[in-house]
Amino acid sequence: MNISRIGKYLLIPFAVFISFVPLLDPFNVFSNLRNSAFDTFQNISPRQSVNKDNVIILDIDEKSLLEVGQWPWPRSTLSKIVDTTYLSAALAFDIVFAEFDRTGSNELKKQYQNNLSLIEILNEVPNNDDLFANSIENHGTVVLGAIPSNSITNKFDMKFGLIEQGDNPRKFLKKFSGIQTNLRILDNSAKGIGSMSIGDNDSIIRKLPLFENINGSLVPSLSLETLRVAIGASTFQIKSSNASGETAFGEETGINHVKLGNLIIPTNEDGSAWIHYSNEPITTIPIWKVLNNEFAQDFFEGKILIVGTSAPGLFDLRSTPLENNVPGVNIIANLTDQILSGQFLQRPDWIFGLELVTGLLLALLITFFIQFLGPIGGLSVFVLGNSISIFGSYYIFNFYNYLIDPISPLVICLVSYLVVTFFNFLFTELERSKVRNAFSQYMSPVMVEKLAKSSESLTLGGERKEMTFLFSDIRGFTSISEKYKSDPEGLTDLINNLLTVLSNEILNKQGTIDKYMGDCIMAFWNAPSEDLKHREKSVEAAFAMSKALEKLNNDLNRSDTEKLSVGIGINTGDCIVGNMGSDKRFDYTVLGDAVNLASRLEGQSGNYGMQIILGEETINGLSEDKYSIFELDLIAVKGKTEPVSIFTVFEKNVSNEENNEFVEDHKQFLINYRKQDWVNARKHIDKYRFSKPEFTLYYSLFLERIDELSIQILPDDWSGVFIAETK
Repeated sequence: MNISRIGKYLLIPFAVFISFVPLLDPFNVFSNLRNSAFDTFQNISPRQSVNKDNVIILDIDEKSLLEVGQWPWPRSTLSKIVDTTYLSAALAFDIVFAEFDRTGSNELKKQYQNNLSLIEILNEVPNNDDLFANSIENHGTVVLGAIPSNSITNKFDMKFGLIEQGDNPRKFLKKFSGIQTNLRILDNSAKGIGSMSIGDNDSIIRKLPLFENINGSLVPSLSLETLRVAIGASTFQIKSSNASGETAFGEETGINHVKLGNLIIPTNEDGSAWIHYSNEPITTIPIWKVLNNEFAQDFFEGKILIVGTSAPGLFDLRSTPLENNVPGVNIIANLTDQILSGQFLQRPDWIFGLELVTGLLLALLITFFIQFLGPIGGLSVFVLGNSISIFGSYYIFNFYNYLIDPISPLVICLVSYLVVTFFNFLFTELERSKVRNAFSQYMSPVMVEKLAKSSESLTLGGERKEMTFLFSDIRGFTSISEKYKSDPEGLTDLINNLLTVLSNEILNKQGTIDKYMGDCIMAFWNAPSEDLKHREKSVEAAFAMSKALEKLNNDLNRSDTEKLSVGIGINTGDCIVGNMGSDKRFDYTVLGDAVNLASRLEGQSGNYGMQIILGEETINGLSEDKYSIFELDLIAVKGKTEPVSIFTVFEKNVSNEENNEFVEDHKQFLINYRKQDWVNARKHIDKYRFSKPEFTLYYSLFLERIDELSIQILPDDWSGVFIAETK
């Protein structure tokens, strides 16, 4: 059937409609791409600061910690900083002082309350917190930081007036139940208090909230509050949707801007402001130089000072579009400088409509050109249209500071192109699918796909590869079958249900199912497709099979005595994989000693009381951070003369000392066993046989062995190898 027969014109609106589905973006994939595009724009054209000397960072850097001492410093030291900078327009602390100074006289008196002579001396010493509070009050323009929290119920005392226009801004701000503030005496002395929240950013700080909703009270950001104090303003004005002069048509679309004095700061709907980072570093002074009086007091006159830290040990490092590991105080300083300079990045709500219209026009053009001029014509429009979109977005960013998304139009165009192209090949693929489905009833899906790709697959032969093999078998299948003597159909349903859930877990871990042998499954990894993690995936599949079986037992409502269980053997090694059989009939399978050993390991799982037994080559590819690995025995399996080490694994839920102790004790147990140190081996068994239920049968087996071996005279070269008589 030709696609033109279902209507070219009907396909055009359908393709356009489908192309807009990604814009719903449930997993934030496209918003992340959009942010990456905006980051690229900032890297190409960072902000040129015009007031960089008006904002200064006083940095608690590594050298300051060496010079002054480890943090936290005595409040008397901080008082000196405040006193030295009293001529500044504002002094902000990107720090919360929530606890009393441990070196203050009040705290020392609590520590040494029985030392009356020392108490008498301390009574004459001013308390550090009081000194700091007095310095803050005398300075007159100090702003302290606070941290919004849902686990703290501290109240916030506003030090500013607030004018609200339009819709209630609290509807659009992130709400917190409380806020981590400073000591009451410090907050009372400060001129302002600002939030240090970074808002809903990911790992890169692109914007900061200007206000937070603290249980109904609005708290300005540290940058905003610092600017209020610096310019001597008393009131903020928040303008939201449906305010006078704002067009919202009755819809509550969010906050539009914040006004402070003559400064008007455009915001996003949630009250956050985009940060346009400067490529010129903010003037930064190590704070030890301030404490050493290396600057005259008039140096700070009229400046906005922000105290923060760049010391890695104080854990205030962030990432920005321009660089990684940036001190948080630098971000606050950038926003402060940006607002002071009146240089803003904006993304008003009408921009989204512009992006949609642009994407719609391009999608229609692409669809039209594909239908009537072929894929090349559509591709030409795609390349040209998106080039204009990308360079146009950058041009508007660079000259007008608007953030227009170049990704959404690109995605819309790409989806439109792919949808139409898909329909052009749909019916051909449907025919091919019929062939695949027909042959899949008789051949493995893997083989069908190989045949579909290349006729060369229709020849006998194979290749040598390292692979991982898994065998699983139902335990007690004979007894289960006896219960279904009169109900063979019920037995068939049970086995089919079991094999289905187990097989699904193998396939989910990219395994290939080779064959079913009654109640047994044989599977392998690393063929026909290359898989470097074939060891790990086989073990993951084993654990997934165990969990799936547990769920099946619950779904079937089987009692503890009736529950189905499987034994699993896994081994890794070289083999030959390919088409095996005759020139008339063959199968895609594997041959090799490693395959046989995997089967033997599965057979030993019941004897050792372990659900999963692995060979040594498989263990070598597993992470000890993810699994607890236990060697079980040195065994010569049936049909082999050379002994092999066998292991079991358990998933680590948590890493704890108790588990680590058991792992090491078990290693020592095997050493003692192989050294014929029966006394210490028995001590280990007595300690863990019943406290570790998963090892109860295993240790009982070894206890029986020890009882037998201890009364025998063993050869000097006895190494503990167990000769397995069963498969």
